[in-house]
Amino acid sequence: MPRVMIRCPNTKKLVPTGFAMEKNAFDNPTFDLTNNTVHCPACGKDHTWSKRDAVLESVNYKPPPR
Repeated sequence: MPRVMIRCPNTKKLVPTGFAMEKNAFDNPTFDLTNNTVHCPACGKDHTWSKRDAVLESVNYKPPPR
């Protein structure tokens, strides 16, 4: 499942928020992700973020053949 990521304002690196969800859930306009805080592994500071700051991790996962 793709992770929800934000860009660290200090290092500009993408960092995980601790959330993971499918694209259809992330794209749902009624799903609210506001005023969340994450401890950033890139710079060591806490960042407050909302859905408008976030992106879904690009996952090129292919299940193994059956």
